[in-house]
Amino acid sequence: MKKLLFIFALIALCVSAKAGTPVFTITVSELPYTEGTLYVSATCGDKELLKVAIEVEDDSIVIPVDFSEAIDKEVSIRAFQDLDEDKQLKFDSYGRPVEPFLQTKLIPQKEKTNYGFKLTVLQ
Repeated sequence: MKKLLFIFALIALCVSAKAGTPVFTITVSELPYTEGTLYVSATCGDKELLKVAIEVEDDSIVIPVDFSEAIDKEVSIRAFQDLDEDKQLKFDSYGRPVEPFLQTKLIPQKEKTNYGFKLTVLQ
């Protein structure tokens, strides 16, 4: 009986610790096209914090991400909107991306929970 009580207490502790994790979001706004798939990744050093593929249905997408282990550390954000559904970012003959893309870095802060970005379209 003591073991069972200990296990339940341990589960409750783990659940409450996870619930206390701050919620951060990445907002990609003013998408140039309302079609295709948006691929987004966030890494901190060698650790992958986020890797998602989201079907684009609107001109803005909000993505929840856990930056709790990356507070005050440099995080690399990369994204692109795949318009031809081949799961790869296309480049022209000069090596420039031909699909909307994003490549940036940020340093998450405890006080700021939403980070907004816009994709770049090269003409």
